[in-house]
Amino acid sequence: MENLREILESVGYTLFDFGREYRARPLYRDSNNNTVLRISKKTGWFTDYKLGVSGPLEELVKLTLGFKTPEEAKEFLKGKLIFSQGQKPKPKVKTTKTFSANMLNELKDDPSYWLDRGISKDTLDLFGGGVAKEGRMKYRYVFPIFNSRAKLIGLSGRCILKDSGKRPKWKHMGGKSDWKYPFQANLEIVKDKKEVILIESIGDMLSLWDQDVKNTLVTFGLDISIPVLNSLIKLDPEKITIALNNDDEKNGAGNIAAEKLNNKLKKYFDFHQVKICLPSKGDFGEMTGKEIVEWEQKCNA
Repeated sequence: MENLREILESVGYTLFDFGREYRARPLYRDSNNNTVLRISKKTGWFTDYKLGVSGPLEELVKLTLGFKTPEEAKEFLKGKLIFSQGQKPKPKVKTTKTFSANMLNELKDDPSYWLDRGISKDTLDLFGGGVAKEGRMKYRYVFPIFNSRAKLIGLSGRCILKDSGKRPKWKHMGGKSDWKYPFQANLEIVKDKKEVILIESIGDMLSLWDQDVKNTLVTFGLDISIPVLNSLIKLDPEKITIALNNDDEKNGAGNIAAEKLNNKLKKYFDFHQVKICLPSKGDFGEMTGKEIVEWEQKCNA
């Protein structure tokens, strides 16, 4: 890719030559590290070591210039790329792992764990989960994750043991960065309402769903992946509410992450589209139905 340096410098990058690659400071986020962003001279493929994300040159251009879609970045690059004779870009091809839906037949219909936590059976039945009796998800209530083509692409299991020891609360199988959950059940609701609430876990989603707050998207952590970000950009909701866990009385992790996510999203959306509204307690599973209703009213005020 003969004119890669010219293209990168034209969008604002100061490049440092590292042999087969360039290093630079990422312009799409706050950073003072001049080598954390790597760009291959041969293909333009970039890797952000801090965020753990990577992608083709058009994705880097999209992030840097704030384009809404990859097509806009491709249009920007159209006619600008010059390859050496015989050289062709070889971007990495990422495939989404899928599972056989037959494995769901092995789940036991035992909702007692969630019923004890105030979640209704009607809500649970919508998501097709159950308790794993063996395997890697043994002693967990497992929720299947489907993509837009109804392919099973993941499993998320909540430990249901009273004494779980060192077992993590949640365990995931599959590439969770590709999950847009529970869009398998609420995508049309989100589109109609034109609002989405970002929450950390499926447990939060169930508590909100039971109080008729159904326009949610689970982050499965303290940040959102590029595929999830791209989905939000495509949806372009009128309001995005960040409702990660309120860890103010603990280590503050959710609160800090909410501020970072707020700053991140405001690079792609207007300021009035994004707001932080954390749960009034640690998470929505700790709140009563009345408290959730009051939280929703406060956020909409």
